[in-house]
Amino acid sequence: MRGMFCHRLTGLVPVMLPAGGARLRGGWGLLFALIVAAQGGSAQASEPVPVVPSGLSPQLFEQLLDVKPDGMFTYARFRFLVPELAQGKVPGFDVLAEDFAVLCSQYALPLVANSTDPVDRIVISYSDREVEFGASDPDARQFFEQFTLKDGTCIWENF
Repeated sequence: MRGMFCHRLTGLVPVMLPAGGARLRGGWGLLFALIVAAQGGSAQASEPVPVVPSGLSPQLFEQLLDVKPDGMFTYARFRFLVPELAQGKVPGFDVLAEDFAVLCSQYALPLVANSTDPVDRIVISYSDREVEFGASDPDARQFFEQFTLKDGTCIWENF
């Protein structure tokens, strides 16, 4: 693992990531730095997280731009903390899939569309606790979905 700088809503902070893992490039990092500056350094995102079909209350805790080592795809990762998951309130997959589609199209896609960095995929994740990106926590309850971006639309990827 090696140290890299990744944007968390509180600013740029050093975190440990796997070699070839997530990193930010100029436009994406600048976009989020401007969001934080516009908020006066607040930990609030520029856009409110939309209401999701499950009724859960996801809270954005991290945004990453992840350029794969082969350079083939660039992923924008939006990581959400969902406290209800820790309480055992886990909706079925069909409901979670609807949540992820809403978060991709109504939250992540508009942010990515304004980025100067090209983004090929959006990954939305839920976790019952903050887990360092790339780290394993067998006690954490986590869910992930990936979307391809095409013609300004989030298309679910079955991976």
